[in-house]
Amino acid sequence: MTRPWFETIFDERYPELFGPLERDPEEEVSKIVGLLSLPPGASVVDLGCGRGRHAIPLSRRGYRVTGVDLSEKMLGLARERAQREGASVEWVREDMRKFVRRGAFDACLSLFTSFGYFNDEENERVIGNVSKSLKEGGALLLDLRNAQKGLAGEEDADSTVVVPSGRLRLRVRFDRTTRRARAEHELTRPDGIRISSAFDVRIYSEEELTELLCRYGMRVTAVHGSLDGAPFTPGAERMVVIAKRLQQIVPHPPSG
Repeated sequence: MTRPWFETIFDERYPELFGPLERDPEEEVSKIVGLLSLPPGASVVDLGCGRGRHAIPLSRRGYRVTGVDLSEKMLGLARERAQREGASVEWVREDMRKFVRRGAFDACLSLFTSFGYFNDEENERVIGNVSKSLKEGGALLLDLRNAQKGLAGEEDADSTVVVPSGRLRLRVRFDRTTRRARAEHELTRPDGIRISSAFDVRIYSEEELTELLCRYGMRVTAVHGSLDGAPFTPGAERMVVIAKRLQQIVPHPPSG
């Protein structure tokens, strides 16, 4: 039986295939702290923490950080780096569809399109778990692709960039019927060896997310076009949604 992409993609290929697309995590953490107005010593869960790019800088700033990821390979890299840098992070290997700690966190981070991996029902379960895990007044930050570009037919792309380890080809296709984006990364190294990976994620619109979060006791307080806090426009590269948990509720099934 073929394993789903999210169980196989996060292996030794990942840093070469996705590293060139990552931005400076120290700068991103500074922006995240500002966007959320995180108080000193706040408890933060990084859901889909990967190699700890954001969890470790947050820990060094004095936050109590829990990094959750399904990939033991990524968590192994995160542990090694945290040990080298003297950072104290709780690393948890768990599926985000199952991870819940009731009322444990002041903030939850879902960065670099780490939400939308599953079908709609399972993605909704992730939001329910986040709601249960946040304290009342706690904040969720979702950093996602901008669905408006895909719905307008502007998401499809095919480009090649030169990176330190070779030439990286990026292909993205957006299915407006399923509202899922499929991306393929192929790296050609100088010696001619090629490595590749593919993934597809559900792309949610601002309206869909607002309704979904509301069903689980959260209210959207801001939507930005980047972690810089830029305005969210139809042509924005990203959609950064910030929501606050108001109260614990029993969700109603979606209408329609």
